[in-house]
Amino acid sequence: MNQPAARTKRTTSENRLETDPAIRLLLFLGTAAAAYALALLTPYGTGPSAWIAAVFVAVVLPLILSVVLPETLERNRLLALFLCTLVGNFVFILVLLSVAPRFSFGASSYLIPPALAALVLTTLVSARAGLLLVVLLGMGEIFLLRPDSQYIVSSLVTGLAAILLSRKITRRSDLLRAGAGLGLVALLATVLASGLKLDLARNLLVTEAVSAAALGLLGAIFVGALLPILESAFDRTTDLSWLELTSLDHPVLRRLSLEAPGTYLHSILVGHLAEAAASATHSANPRACRAMALYHDIGKIDKSEYFTENFNPTDPDPHSNLTPSMSALIILSHVKDGLALARLHRLPRRIRDAIREHHGTSLVWYFYQRALQQEKDARTGGKILRLRDEDIPPVDPSSFRYPGPIPQTPETALLSLADMVESASRSLEKPTPGDAAKLVEKLFAERLAEGHWDHSGLTATEWQSARHSLATALQSILRPRIRYPRDRRASKNHPHPLEQPPAPPPAEPRVLPS
Repeated sequence: MNQPAARTKRTTSENRLETDPAIRLLLFLGTAAAAYALALLTPYGTGPSAWIAAVFVAVVLPLILSVVLPETLERNRLLALFLCTLVGNFVFILVLLSVAPRFSFGASSYLIPPALAALVLTTLVSARAGLLLVVLLGMGEIFLLRPDSQYIVSSLVTGLAAILLSRKITRRSDLLRAGAGLGLVALLATVLASGLKLDLARNLLVTEAVSAAALGLLGAIFVGALLPILESAFDRTTDLSWLELTSLDHPVLRRLSLEAPGTYLHSILVGHLAEAAASATHSANPRACRAMALYHDIGKIDKSEYFTENFNPTDPDPHSNLTPSMSALIILSHVKDGLALARLHRLPRRIRDAIREHHGTSLVWYFYQRALQQEKDARTGGKILRLRDEDIPPVDPSSFRYPGPIPQTPETALLSLADMVESASRSLEKPTPGDAAKLVEKLFAERLAEGHWDHSGLTATEWQSARHSLATALQSILRPRIRYPRDRRASKNHPHPLEQPPAPPPAEPRVLPS
């Protein structure tokens, strides 16, 4: 089996495992068995309590996830992440509450590790996932451990603080600030819950504060080191990774800038447009849009000379000696080549989705029209030569159509529109202020009629805001420069650089006799 076929087979197998319902069932049954075993280890888990915990995980939890986190039930690795975090933290709480006295010396530090789990889940998945984790842990504690109300309140307050502090983590420094804030909240929650007063012994307060702050910062550093591993294992991409992917020092982007400079510039402009459009919506991630745009055309690297943005005006058209079907095959192959390059450099799944979806199932229109014209000319010539119509094969549109699928997320949909708009804007001659908005609306309406946006996940209001922001960003790119007036008096002695006659070629060096 050749390498591309093996890679395609492996990818198909991975996708099937990601959505296999049998694996999903095994994950729930395994978690239910773990819940039953852990319940038996608790003071109140004997009798029916253990069975109630197992039935809750196996029956009720899937229903809760289908409402609160539907994406979790669609992707097995995401489900495994949530269930492992839930079980792992309950094990930690069980061990902690059984060996450590509650709300004694250093009690605030006991609240930080479970809250860090909520921080991880919020960063990797969403705030709803972190909130659901905190609620489920609280329910498990009340049902099986039955700690005092002070611990329950402190645990919930610290968990909610972790969610609020980690909702917008875009840099590593944000993670450290979240850890420090989490330590402070844990300290305050412990002080208030245990009824400590300001006149408490100073050394106890100082020790408690140092313990909470140190563990908060150390926990944040640990989470920062753990996130890349979790992202790779569970196929998630955080804002931290999106920001790193936008670095132009990435090997693929450096290669793109050297071997396909026109495509490189196009990708940067598309990133600017897609990020502006995403910033006007609530569903799309602007950083993800920008990163996806930078990599969406990396498949053009190996055949860059066949794409118009890389044409050298002095060179002949490389498509002039090719049939329309062969030219279309080269254009279509940049999606397949881009996916292969993305896998080679271990780019995230969502980058690969952007490469696959940004053209959807659209036609390579230019070469499709050329093929239709050639067919028409052949039929006209065939009548003169008395050829039968069946001797001239009809043009197959599927040979000129991208394999798709159409955009499946808000980010890939906005990327697709920005890509079309930026490419089409190159054909505008002397654009006026209203041309950008007209172009955006025209291209959006054409794809809307084809059903290209059916699975984008964007509302009509979000689309309207996104198109307006996209048109505004495009207009700023198309704005012409001001022609500065020339000083006619100065130009007599110092002519304009572009109007100077070409310099004479340098004289050949004279070779002195030896």
